[in-house]
Amino acid sequence: MNIQGVASVETKTIKSLMIQLEPQFTNGHDFCELIVDETANRFTAILYGGESYTHCWGAPGDSFIKFLIDIFGHKDEYLYEKLADYSKEKFIDTEKVGEHLKRLLLTARRQLIIDKYDTEEMWDKIEQLQSENEMTEEHLYGLWNSWFDAMIKHDIVSNEPWFEDFIERQKDWKCLVFCQKVAPILAEVLKVEYELVGVNEG
Repeated sequence: MNIQGVASVETKTIKSLMIQLEPQFTNGHDFCELIVDETANRFTAILYGGESYTHCWGAPGDSFIKFLIDIFGHKDEYLYEKLADYSKEKFIDTEKVGEHLKRLLLTARRQLIIDKYDTEEMWDKIEQLQSENEMTEEHLYGLWNSWFDAMIKHDIVSNEPWFEDFIERQKDWKCLVFCQKVAPILAEVLKVEYELVGVNEG
């Protein structure tokens, strides 16, 4: 190409799809712009409110579109690993941990392992735990023996919380919704747009 100031021009295969979604199937999302760059093996999904996800792959096989359909449609955990903001996982999921502690406490109370006074005190502590939004594991471990002393005394929980299998970290919940709810719908859209209905099914 003989144009002054231009060294080269690369033609890319990029497709932009503006997709109106039905919120009852997507946890409230009603719009997604999906941009697919076959040359770079990259997709970008832009949702309402500025939420967006993008990723590219080095060697997705012979067809990036077929690869993307498979990932979007069947591999939500793998997709989450690629897209999630893992900085959110440094915090404890206090709601889930609290629900588990409440179940243990109620079971112990029904079995008369713990008295009414201690049960009420522990319940208040669990409620306090669940009100915390950004609690790290280290913070929880530091409070554990003083907050839940009655539960420890009656062997309802261990005094070594790092061995308890119900201590869960928070997840990037917005990303999880995208991977589990929105991405499978995008896979179906890609099948129709690229005339690949039936790919990776069965």
